[in-house]
Amino acid sequence: MATVVLTKQAEKSFFKLPLSGQKKISKAIDKLIQNPLGGEKLRGEFEGQYKIYAWPYRVIYIFSAAEKVVTVVEIEHRQGVYK
Repeated sequence: MATVVLTKQAEKSFFKLPLSGQKKISKAIDKLIQNPLGGEKLRGEFEGQYKIYAWPYRVIYIFSAAEKVVTVVEIEHRQGVYK
């Protein structure tokens, strides 16, 4: 099991979402606690980060295996998350 930490930006983005979106993101983050490497690896400028889907949102995170910490970097709608 891993510990989940949200950056200030991710926390701000989370609370801006509608309640239905917050529930979807919460479920996705709960899955991360059980399986931190369950997301898809990102490439390019996002190298070293992972993403999980919570339709229509994306959760971008970094996993530190040594510390067993998942750091959620960004929570954003799928159309604007990589811009």
